[in-house]
Amino acid sequence: MRLSVRLDDDVYTVALALAHSERISIAEAINRLVRRGVQGRSLNAHDTHRKRTPSRFPTSAGKRLITSRDVAQIDAAEDEQAAGPDQ
Repeated sequence: MRLSVRLDDDVYTVALALAHSERISIAEAINRLVRRGVQGRSLNAHDTHRKRTPSRFPTSAGKRLITSRDVAQIDAAEDEQAAGPDQ
């Protein structure tokens, strides 16, 4: 289903970081995040496979947290690529 929505900056940053880290589209990243949120409501609070970060987004144990610095580096690399070799 095609739908246009306005995302808050922090939500977009998380979705974009997930998309880049998983090499998926931003739409698929948003789908995954929404599904995790829906499933998270039914998960036991003492689930040992997941931990909650200060942002309250669930993360997988042993996985590296994507920071705003990581996202800034991705943005800079994309800007460089968009500028092309002649710039």
